[in-house]
Order: sequence, then structure tokens, then C-alpha cells
Amino acid sequence: MGALEEKLRQLKGVGDVLARRLVENGLDTYEKIVVAGEEGLRAVKGLNPRSVSAILAQATALSEKLSADKAERIAGLKQHVATLRETVQTCAASAKERFSEALKGKPGQKLTRTLVQTLDTLDKVEVKLHKRVKKAGKGLTKASRRMEKIVEADLDGVRKGLKKTRKALKRVLA
Repeated sequence: MGALEEKLRQLKGVGDVLARRLVENGLDTYEKIVVAGEEGLRAVKGLNPRSVSAILAQATALSEKLSADKAERIAGLKQHVATLRETVQTCAASAKERFSEALKGKPGQKLTRTLVQTLDTLDKVEVKLHKRVKKAGKGLTKASRRMEKIVEADLDGVRKGLKKTRKALKRVLA
């Protein structure tokens, strides 16, 4: 039995066979069941006509609950992005203060380019949050851990740490 069918079995009145038939008819999520409505459910072979409205009501409730949970997670991830952006900017200010002499010339240009690329990637991740919630959560957590490590690093360590942070963020976009 697949994960989709297992999820559909949470609906009262839906067993193994009916879950399989729902998936075969393209009704593999609660949202799709709600969109199909009573007519779409009546077209599924073996579904008791008396249980159509009950299944539809349950699917509607579960669909709304899942939407609310996803909205909460997205809000949390947006907060995580804002915190990470602040951390990157604080790291840039700290590096500018600590390595002011060394940042003149090519090392400064490289660090600036890496900072800009990291912030651009962070902006792209923020745009994709609603589509890749789970992947974004993992990527942002990993990027935050990378940023914690570069607070006390030397100039080369800061740049390499920013590159690793960016790489963790790019995985969200892949």
C-alpha cells in the first residue's frame, strides 16, 4: 500500500480497496476529493452513495487543517529567513570591522561578491518557501549552523563559510 492510500485511509469509511480506487481515479489528496465534490466521488466504483457526503465533509476538514498547518510553517520559515539575513549582514559588518586593512583590494572584492551572492540566494529561497516547505526548513537550518561557525573565523574562513552557507541554500532551489 502506498503513502497516498495510507493517508486516505484516515477518512472514516475508506479502507484499503476504496483508497486504492480513489487513487486510481486521481483523487489522491484531500484537496482533490473536495474539488471533485459529490459527483466525482459517486463516479468511484464501490463507494457507498450514503457515505459520499460524510467522506466529503471529512476531506474538507482535513484539507483546511493541512492548509493552516502549512501556513504556520511558512510563517516560521519566513522568520528564519529574516534571522539568517540579519546574521549574514552582522557577519559582513563584523568582517569589515575586524579585517578593514585586509579587505582593500581583491580579498575585499571576493568577500563582497560572496556576500551579495549569499543574500541573493536567500532572497530566491524566500520566494520558493511556499512550494518547498520541508526542503527549505532543512536548508535554512543547515545554513544557520554554517553561519554560527564563521563568527570567529579569519577572513578566508568567513568567505568559505559564506560559500558553504550559500551551497546549503542552493539545495533548497534544486
